[in-house]
Amino acid sequence: MIPDSDLFRPEDEIEKHFYISIWRVRDKASCQREETILPKGTAEIIFNLSTDPIAYVKPASSALHKLPCCFINGVNTQPFHLIKSGQQLFIGIQMTSLGLKSLFRIDACDFNNNVVEGALISHSLQALCDELYCQHSFSEQVSIIRKWLRLQILVSGNCKTLFLFQKMFQTSNIESITINNLCRAMGVSDRQLRRLSTAWLGMNTEKFLRYHKYLSALHLLHQSHESLTQIGLRAGYYDQSHFIREFKFYTGLTPKEYRLANTGLPGHLFS
Repeated sequence: MIPDSDLFRPEDEIEKHFYISIWRVRDKASCQREETILPKGTAEIIFNLSTDPIAYVKPASSALHKLPCCFINGVNTQPFHLIKSGQQLFIGIQMTSLGLKSLFRIDACDFNNNVVEGALISHSLQALCDELYCQHSFSEQVSIIRKWLRLQILVSGNCKTLFLFQKMFQTSNIESITINNLCRAMGVSDRQLRRLSTAWLGMNTEKFLRYHKYLSALHLLHQSHESLTQIGLRAGYYDQSHFIREFKFYTGLTPKEYRLANTGLPGHLFS
C-alpha cells in the first residue's frame, strides 16, 4: 500500500537550481513492512519525525542500522531497504547532487550510498528538524524549510559552478553528450572534468552518463506503455540484453520484473 503523501515543487527560479521538491509521507500499520527504494538519481535531506523506530539496510550490506532523526542520503547506485512498523512520518527535501555540494561545500561523492547524520554536517539541520517537529501543517513546514534553504543559498559561494553544471548536464538531449564536447564547452581537461564531476555529480562523467540511461529507462517504464525493447532503445541502449544487464546492475531486477512489481511510485517497492 502506498503511504499518504504531500508534495511541494518550487516555482522560484533560484530555488529550482538547488532542489526538486519538498515532500511529506505518513504511513501507519500495525504489522512490520518493508520498502525498497531503487536508485533515483537524487540526493535527499530527510527529517524522520516518526514515533516508532525504523531500521535500514545499507546498500551492499546486510547489517541493520537505526535511522537518525535527521539525515542526508546521497545519490544511490544500489537499492536501499527500510524496515518499518507502527506510525511513520517523514519530511524530505529532494535535492540534486549539485545542490548538496553547493549547500554544504562537501563533495557529492561523500554522500553516495550512505546515510549521514545531519548534525554531523550542519548544526542548523538539527535545529530545523526540531522546528518542523513542532508544526503539523504541511504548508507551514514547507515555509520553514524554504526559509532555511534561502539562507543556505544566500551564503553559498558555488552558485556559478552549479549553474554551469546544470546547463551542461540537465538537458533534454543528454544522451548525445560526449566527454570531448564537455571538455571543450567547460574549458577543462579530461582529468579536470573527472574531478569536477565526482565532486558535483557524485561520480565521474562516464559513470554519470551511464547512470542517466538507467534513470531514463526507469521513468519510461512508468510513463510509457511501449514494449520493453522500445523503451530500451529510447533510453539509449543498443539492444535488449544491454538494457536488461544495465537495469539489473542498479536495481537487482530485470525491466520486466520491475514493471510487474510497479507500485505507481517510481523507484519504490512495498512489501
